[in-house]
Amino acid sequence: MNELTLTNFNGVETIDSRLVAEATGKEHGKLLRDIRTYCDYLNESKIGLVDFFIESTYTDGKGEIRPCYLCTRKGCEMIANKMTGAKGVTFTAMYINAFHKMEEHINLVHKQLNALETQARADRAAAMRINAENRRLKLLFDNPQWKDMQLSGIGIETLGLKKFEAATGIDIGNALPQTEKTWSATEIGNAFGVSSMAIGKKANALGIKTEQNGIFVLDKSRHSNKEVPTFRYNQNGVNALAEAFGITNYLF
Repeated sequence: MNELTLTNFNGVETIDSRLVAEATGKEHGKLLRDIRTYCDYLNESKIGLVDFFIESTYTDGKGEIRPCYLCTRKGCEMIANKMTGAKGVTFTAMYINAFHKMEEHINLVHKQLNALETQARADRAAAMRINAENRRLKLLFDNPQWKDMQLSGIGIETLGLKKFEAATGIDIGNALPQTEKTWSATEIGNAFGVSSMAIGKKANALGIKTEQNGIFVLDKSRHSNKEVPTFRYNQNGVNALAEAFGITNYLF
């Protein structure tokens, strides 16, 4: 025998006295007598037996119930201390290895459980952030004022993805819908030499703010942190404004 097998009894790791007898080269009956003697001494000293030896039984090959003991680590140490020579040294090494191996396994399991618990907490926190963001989005979409914003389909999709990115911290840049190049009223106004307000008024007057000429997106208000719908003009929209203002020389 090169290894001892541990038996868990009510959360306590033990070794069956039959395995101890085999490892020490002692008859099981004689080992039981020795253990009973140890137990008598412990009782006389009012020291708890279960910290060392736990009474148990097994069924032999004839189907008869026989007594045995489950030896705790302390019990194995007591038995080993009464032994000398090679058998004593070998048994000591075997039970130390057995208990150390179990301790290493328990420590590994605890680390794995702690890692899983940490990950579970992080996942729950992420799920809560996503749920909260979803509720905010639902409130936003259900708001009657939202329906008047007339965001484009791409604008709504982009908004949802950016909100998801903010809630989870996951970079979804590659998942954003691909759109054509667009320009703000400020950028066009700078190129034309007019104000962004003039661009907006002209676009409203001529009905240029359509899907053919650009998209509605949410942008930060100039005077607050509130997000407001803003129209961005594509090349068709720029060309229509240029014609309306009589601009022929511009770079876009």
